[in-house]
Amino acid sequence: MNQHILTILFASSAVILGVVVIMASLRKYRQEMDLKGQDQEKTPDVSFIINAFQDVTRQLKEKEKELQRLKALAELRAETVESLNENILQCVSNGVITFDQKGKVQTMNRAAEELLGASRTAAIGTGCPDLFGNSDICSAVQETFDNKVPTIRMETALERDGGRLWLGFNTALLTDRQGERQGVILSFSDLTDIKRLQEQVELKERLTALGEMSAGIAHELRNPMAVISGYLNLLSKDQDEQGRAIIGDVQMEIATMNRIIGDLLTFARPAALNSGEVNLGELLSGCVASVLQAGGGGEIRILEKMENAVILADEGLLRQAFCNLIQNAADAMPDGGTITLESRREGGKAEVRISDTGIGIPQETIQRIFLPFFTTKDRGVGMGLALVHKIVVSHGGTIVVDSGKGRGTTFTITLPVG
Repeated sequence: MNQHILTILFASSAVILGVVVIMASLRKYRQEMDLKGQDQEKTPDVSFIINAFQDVTRQLKEKEKELQRLKALAELRAETVESLNENILQCVSNGVITFDQKGKVQTMNRAAEELLGASRTAAIGTGCPDLFGNSDICSAVQETFDNKVPTIRMETALERDGGRLWLGFNTALLTDRQGERQGVILSFSDLTDIKRLQEQVELKERLTALGEMSAGIAHELRNPMAVISGYLNLLSKDQDEQGRAIIGDVQMEIATMNRIIGDLLTFARPAALNSGEVNLGELLSGCVASVLQAGGGGEIRILEKMENAVILADEGLLRQAFCNLIQNAADAMPDGGTITLESRREGGKAEVRISDTGIGIPQETIQRIFLPFFTTKDRGVGMGLALVHKIVVSHGGTIVVDSGKGRGTTFTITLPVG
């Protein structure tokens, strides 16, 4: 309750009470005057009036003390309710922000601070675009205030330095007891992990269908390839040096096609895991040594931030996946750069990050990098990342890429411990 309103009510009550007491005293005085009759006329006695006013003053002081006590009690109750509401708001797992009639932030709970990476102190008094940019959230807040219509179960994506942040949000109108508009309340939650899992499931379904088709194509191609290779071997016996050189070139191309067919079959074949204890830090260090030994390109610097993370997995398959990612990182830095390797274990999961300072991947192609035969390299058939994705998924893990043109690339692999 507003403190000023309480003060006015208490003061009014005190005045009314004083008037009532004075009127009662006057009535009593008149009655006694009637009873005294002529004696009162002969000997005016003002002591009764003085006593009456003193009695009124005493009663007013007692009532004033009582009103002050009730006022303090009401203020204490109001503070208790306000503190309770604040504690409840801070314990809510969803982000909650309230906006006033001008669209300025009034309150923000702890969850909103953590989700947005914003300070509550700095956010108070700022506008919705300062927190959410030009997004659907600000449009929904304004629409709710203008049309008195709440929004429910809406989604939007925000671009952040750490990648894309998906939010699910609702808005509702804030009103006073008379139904007058006071502002808008916004509630939102983080859907990023759910969206990533959904994308992983959809990608897995597409790759499964593509793998089944690839297996059929590979088998159909391998048989005629074997026949062609056999005839070439026969023809090479009756050719001169120039003819044998030409046949050799053809056989090299056939070998390349056989390797591609082998990758297709590997991609299509269900992964049979030979699980054992794997130290992720040691595995990554071994892959780095292999990549650096191969050489090529500019100077590559390695920055390791690895903890002791041991999981139950297929070491051979994980080595293939991590070496492929590290090799891609090196290829993305033809003039040299830094590869950062991180591994850590938290609870029942282990996380590996492989980052580079290379040319990055454009946003328009980043959604297709795990598809077979998609590549941005001049040489290569685009099966490497498709196999990496399959290996990670077969271990029950997830792989997420964060990149942009000119700002490097980071692959984050999450794997179950056992």
